[in-house]
Amino acid sequence: MKYAPVFFIVGFMILFSGCAETARTKEDALPAVVDHIRPRYAQGFDWKVLADSSYLITIFNLESPGDTLQVIRWKKRSMERLASLSTTHIPFFTALEGLQQLKGVGFADRLPEGEAKRLFDNNDLINLTSGNELEPEAVFSIEPDLLFVYPFGGKSYDKFLSHGIGCVQVSEYLEKHPLGRAEWIRLFGCLLNKQTLADNVFAQLEQEYVSLRDSIAKRVSNRPVVFAGSMDGDRWAVPSANSYLATLIYDAGGSYLFSDSSATGNLVLPFESFYQSASKADFWGKIIYEPNPNSPDVITQGDNRLRELKAFGNHHVFVCNAMQTDYHGQAVMEPHQLLLDLHQIFENSEFSGSNRYFKPWTYYD
Repeated sequence: MKYAPVFFIVGFMILFSGCAETARTKEDALPAVVDHIRPRYAQGFDWKVLADSSYLITIFNLESPGDTLQVIRWKKRSMERLASLSTTHIPFFTALEGLQQLKGVGFADRLPEGEAKRLFDNNDLINLTSGNELEPEAVFSIEPDLLFVYPFGGKSYDKFLSHGIGCVQVSEYLEKHPLGRAEWIRLFGCLLNKQTLADNVFAQLEQEYVSLRDSIAKRVSNRPVVFAGSMDGDRWAVPSANSYLATLIYDAGGSYLFSDSSATGNLVLPFESFYQSASKADFWGKIIYEPNPNSPDVITQGDNRLRELKAFGNHHVFVCNAMQTDYHGQAVMEPHQLLLDLHQIFENSEFSGSNRYFKPWTYYD
């Protein structure tokens, strides 16, 4: 029989143990802290190693800096059955050689080609969602030891907690640094009892990214000015200065147009204000989701004023098509490739031979 861990709801915190013994809610009643693991780039989690070899994992609310989202008292246990609400977690499981433990995933019908899709096609991995909704009975049918979920859902996760299914709230997509997103593999490694492998994988990713970033910085003399974003009604939505994309642009040798902004989320600008700023920019980048991206309207959204922008007129538009690339999944584990793509575009906008995610746009007429 599967023993259910004991869960305590404490304010906005969820504290759970990896086995059937009672977890205590006051940290001063816990065993002594012997180590505190702080990520180098990620802001969304850390953990403390306790004297009894258990962990106290804290997951932070990245949409409300300073707030704690979840606290997990975790004791090592055999992880035989895992589930995830998001296909974006697949690269973490793959890198940790844990796909065979993954028994269910949300939106499995949208999996890109690869080992996970093969498992799904062979009925070794089930779909946990119907439409856009999680199917609780599908989760219960596989009885996972852990279910990796989004950092929202509130009481809807209680049904799983009460059945002894631990829910881990993952928000790697809210990290502002490319290496911060990749570093979530260390949390997965902690929970899957593969910490050494996770640390080694991340160390290699970090080395590749930092080496390329530093090499670019030494060679760059004139940084092209780059902006990103798209129309939102009669306004323009752009990433802020401390965003994921702005960091990539700078590390790739560009100068982000809105680098002096202090906003924490996206900037929303009146069209006239945006247009005045963007008219002199050298490059325009855009994330698209298109099955047939073969029209300039994909970029301009049918607004001919945008054709007059310097970046469009000089054919210096670049895109990442999230429908044709795994930008929200595998790219998280390939930050150096994102960096290389952008750097090659900034150096030679017509080059796209080895670009995997960001590519020069080719449809201007």
